[in-house]
Amino acid sequence: MKKFIPLLLVVLAGAAISNEPGEALENLIDAFYQGDALAVETGLSSKSINMLSMMLMMIKMQPDQAAAEISAELEIALTGDELLSWTTADFIYVLISAPGITDQLPMREDIEISSFDIQGDCSTVFLNIPDYPENVPIAMVLEGDDWKLGESFLQSEL
Repeated sequence: MKKFIPLLLVVLAGAAISNEPGEALENLIDAFYQGDALAVETGLSSKSINMLSMMLMMIKMQPDQAAAEISAELEIALTGDELLSWTTADFIYVLISAPGITDQLPMREDIEISSFDIQGDCSTVFLNIPDYPENVPIAMVLEGDDWKLGESFLQSEL
């Protein structure tokens, strides 16, 4: 589960407009801890949103089975009928607010941005998270004027 926590800290967090990738990631993490699914969705790159939408579509193919698995893993009550009505924002909200996830997270104040490296429209932001031996690299991409979570991070973790 430790490998899953950085993903959740970032994937399911929101961002305010920022011209600096470290600040954008701080905003993502803040929104995650505040349970703001719409801000989380705003903080994801368009490719990341498409990836989550495809995941949701696949989950909806067997809604009763998926609901049972999600209920058990995330410690929430969920039916197949409820799952069928989910939007991407609903999916994100469940992931960032489920007790099966939030109970395992470090305190927000313990997560720090240690550095970042910008290469054109791509950036790697390094998170310092307690109990992790090394900084966790997070891929960000510049879309328009905003830094957003890159899909390469989602692909590597999901």
